[in-house]
Formats: sequence, C-alpha cells, structure tokens
Amino acid sequence: MKLFNKTFAIFCLAGIATSTVFAQQQPEKCGYNHAVEFLNQQYSNYKQELDAAYLQKVQLANNKQTINDKSIYIIPVVFHVVWNSSKPEENLHDSVLIEQINVLNEDFRRLNADTSNMRPGFAPLVGDGQIEFQLACKDPNGNPTNGIVRVSTSATFGGGFLPDMASIAKIQNASQGGSDAWNTSEYLNIWVGDINGGSATPSLLGVATPPPGLSNWPANSVPPELTDGAIIHYSAFGRNNPEAMPGIVVNGRTVTHEVGHYLGVRHTAENTFGGLFGSICGDDDGLTDTPNCDQSQQGCNATRNSCTDTIPGVGDLPDMVENYMDYSDQDCQNSFTIGQINIMRSVLQNERNGLLTSPALTNCTVGIEENLSENQVAVYPNPSNGIVTVDVKNQENATVIFFNIMGQSVQPMLIGNQQYQLDDKGIYFVTVQTTKANITKKVVVQ
Repeated sequence: MKLFNKTFAIFCLAGIATSTVFAQQQPEKCGYNHAVEFLNQQYSNYKQELDAAYLQKVQLANNKQTINDKSIYIIPVVFHVVWNSSKPEENLHDSVLIEQINVLNEDFRRLNADTSNMRPGFAPLVGDGQIEFQLACKDPNGNPTNGIVRVSTSATFGGGFLPDMASIAKIQNASQGGSDAWNTSEYLNIWVGDINGGSATPSLLGVATPPPGLSNWPANSVPPELTDGAIIHYSAFGRNNPEAMPGIVVNGRTVTHEVGHYLGVRHTAENTFGGLFGSICGDDDGLTDTPNCDQSQQGCNATRNSCTDTIPGVGDLPDMVENYMDYSDQDCQNSFTIGQINIMRSVLQNERNGLLTSPALTNCTVGIEENLSENQVAVYPNPSNGIVTVDVKNQENATVIFFNIMGQSVQPMLIGNQQYQLDDKGIYFVTVQTTKANITKKVVVQ
C-alpha cells in the first residue's frame, strides 16, 4: 500500500447522505481541504509538519499488527444538547442519548450485531478496540451529574453552501447561545444541535477535532474557532431518534465516525472525488490493513476494488465499505481495523491520557448499567408479544419507566408481579431507577 500524500484531516464534516435526500445538489462531505489550505496560509510548512506527525502514529500501528495491551479504556462523556426554543423537537430525550452511548460501546468493543455482515476476507484485519464510553457522573466541580447538559437558545448555528465554522463553533460557547465545554482534557464533550442554520436539507452531519498536541504538530493546529470535542447535527444522532433525517439510515454511526477522528484516526481515503478526475490510489490513511482505495465510497458497493495493493498475509482486497472511517452508508459499516485501533489506543495512552485518569467517573452512583450487573435486572421475553417481565432483583424501591422510540414515556398496564402489557408493536426502552443507579434496556414488541 502506498503511503498517503495528503495531510491528516484537521476536522471532518461527515455528511453521510444519499442522492435521494439531496437530489438537486450533492453536498460536500468533508471540510478537510478548506481547513488545511486555510491553516497552511497562516502557519508555514503546516502540511509538511502535519504529515510528519501522523506518519509517526501510522508507523507504530503498522509495526504492531496486534493489540497486546488488553486493558479496557473507559472514556467519560458529556452531552451538550443545545436546542432552539422555537423547535422543542431538537431537545432530544434522554433515551436517545443513552442509546447513542450504547452504540459507541457496541461499535468500539465490536459487539454490534452487524459484525456478521463483514466479508470473510477482512476477518483477520478487524478487532475489538477495548474502548468503552460512560456518561460522566461528576461534573468539573465534583458535583453529581447525569452527564447531560441542556441549553435552550434562540441562536442559530452554521448554514450556508460552505460550512461556516465560526458560526457552528458558537454552539460551544454559552456567551453566544451555546454551552461551554467541560474540561476537555478530562471529558469527551459532544454537542448536539442544529448546525445547519435551520436548513430542511442539511449537508453537514458532524465535525470533530483530532488530538491536540501531537508530536510535531504546529501550534494552533485545530481551527481556532473550535473547542476540542465533537459536534453532531441533531437529526443524525442516535439510532432511536424520532427526528432522524429522512432518506438515510441514522443508526448512531455518525458519532462513531467522528469519535474515531477525535481519537486520531483519519478517513480510509482522503480524496472524496476519486473516479471523477481519474483514480488517485495512494491517497489514503497510510495503514497497511485498510485497503487502498481512490475515494471514500458514497453507497455500499461491495464489489468495487478501485486500487490494487498487498495487505500483509491477506493480499489484495476490495474497498472496505465496512469501515467506520469510510464514507459508505452507515448500515454497511461495522468495524475498525487493528491498525486503526492501535492508533486510538496510542492516543489514549499519550495525547488524551487525561481521559483515563479523569475524576468524571469516580465513585459513580448513577450510570448506565455500570452499577447494576446483568443478573440484577432482566427484561424478557425479548422479542415479546406484548407481555414484558421486568425482573429487578435485590433492589428495593425500584421505579420502572417505559419509553417509546420517540423518547415519550408510556404507561403499560401492570398485569402481574413485574409483568407489563404493551399494546402497540415497536421498540421500547425500559429504564429501572434505584437509589444506586439507573439501567436502561431495549425490548422489541412484535
């Protein structure tokens, strides 16, 4: 595989969309070129220094090939839900935020059900990232929190044919109608809101910052408008989002993709126009275990093999539409490669090691399944015909709340000891609240 000939993306605008939604105008998916050119004008040799920094991580990852360190790294998360006071639908329910955490944990631990869709040739190359996510239980002042900040605002963010980063970045500042970041060295801050200026057909789904302070990176390597973290358009967030963007699959993978950038991984191909101006093989991420391709795909073409390369021990493989860092449709993404995992774990051991020693998860008393073991709460049968048992063991004064897929609370009929009857088919979320913890589980009524 040829080494990349473009620099590591400063930030990625992950517009994973289909022509059905944007029939009149195909949106620009990534603002990488604009950011690099802008910063290269301000900082001499910016591109050259950026390449050198990323190359160090790539060489380490390519030489490693296996994940030797088996420790589980846990990242504390705070969600900033910034919603326009005239559009309450932007104020996404807790159940949507909780489910997004579940998606991250499934994807980064390779516990997602769609791993079965991986083509056999890629099986030796992918793995469990051994990275997990929890909503913070302590705020920066040491006070208890559920890890969710909600801000009602009259401000608008973003919009326009080309992304206006100065406008989008306002969502990260309380003085401009947004929400201030919590200590970025100790929390993964994720802002959720309308970052397309109210447009009915948004072209921008997400933006994330890479690790600051990488070796050999020039000062101010992140665009000065942006605070460290990720920003996600509210309709591209979660997988049980009642406001999900029409025309595309919204299953939480926009956040998975952006968190990959936050942890130092770049696109499998930086050139999004390959094929339009001829094949540009070698314009990739530099990792030996991600197949070389001339562009990140729009769609889910499993037969396309745009570039020939030789992956150690495997040989030539087609373009990897299964990769979370591709531009393929979200419903065909299901994996990180071992090389990508090694980069992310190296970043957590070094540039982002403050996340691993953060007090945000110290002595947590409220969380998502972290204080209730699997044998303490059971929801069954699943799938159900409408009669659901919520078995809560060894917990006094437990409260059981049901939510539908729109995040609305529902009141099923209690028909027996811990038995509930749900009349409508669909997906439900069962939250069990105790004095020690909260746990949320999903159940399907057929």
